[in-house]
Amino acid sequence: MSAFLGYLLDSTKDHGLGDTFLRAFLAELDAETFAPILAQSHIRAGALLEQCYPLGPNNCSLDIEVWIEDDNGNQAFRLVIENKIRSGAANPKQLVRYYEAVLEDDPRVRNLYVVFLTPAVNTAALTAEFNALKVNAKRQHYAKRMYWDTTSGGVLPILRNILSREMVGDINPINEYMRHTIKAFIRHASAWTTGQSKTMRKGEDIGDVKEEFEITLLNGRAFRVVMRDSAQVQVFDAVTGDKQVARRILGTYIDENGLPILHEQLATRQIGKQFFEHMAS
Repeated sequence: MSAFLGYLLDSTKDHGLGDTFLRAFLAELDAETFAPILAQSHIRAGALLEQCYPLGPNNCSLDIEVWIEDDNGNQAFRLVIENKIRSGAANPKQLVRYYEAVLEDDPRVRNLYVVFLTPAVNTAALTAEFNALKVNAKRQHYAKRMYWDTTSGGVLPILRNILSREMVGDINPINEYMRHTIKAFIRHASAWTTGQSKTMRKGEDIGDVKEEFEITLLNGRAFRVVMRDSAQVQVFDAVTGDKQVARRILGTYIDENGLPILHEQLATRQIGKQFFEHMAS
């Protein structure tokens, strides 16, 4: 579910919706805050899935990140979406830990929006997880709880409305395959978030590998560094294949080899971009 939601939020993908879903999602989330973005004739945004971030001695993977650009191609907003499809999946410290992980990766980040996407139920556990999050408003950090499906709005009503608008010609035609895929997703997501589905499947990363290098640290450990066409940078143990914290491994390699990359001042995606540019030169 996170994979397909991220796919729809990425206005550069081949779903044929352009920024239609993204625009409706932002308006539903916070029309006032995103007013400058919504005023653009076209919104360009990319989405990343399961991005691995360091957090103290451990690491964590954020469900969805969305990077939204302004008209000049600069980053205007960064959305972090924690997706809960079951009310029983609440963890009182998880949302706070994810926010802290983003800040550890990029302490100077501004225009950051944390979205807590859940079923439309107000269990004590879900409420406690969201209420535990305290964002830094002075740095234009925001947080909001959003729902999969309610009578007044949510992700699935946005999709139903898009299908209705396409039917009456308010938006460009959606190809038949995508139309049926959206319908199937609505049914699937509705079943999951209302507790009607009995089995769980874990979403996989999307995006093809664009570039990759194998690196070896001074301690002898080898790692595979991957850049996907979604701009996602990942690091895997070359022996076990286990996903590693990209920032930590790349930072160590950069320091050990004296590469001209100021990784302590950059976000993980920027470190990866400069790493691949250097390796290709």
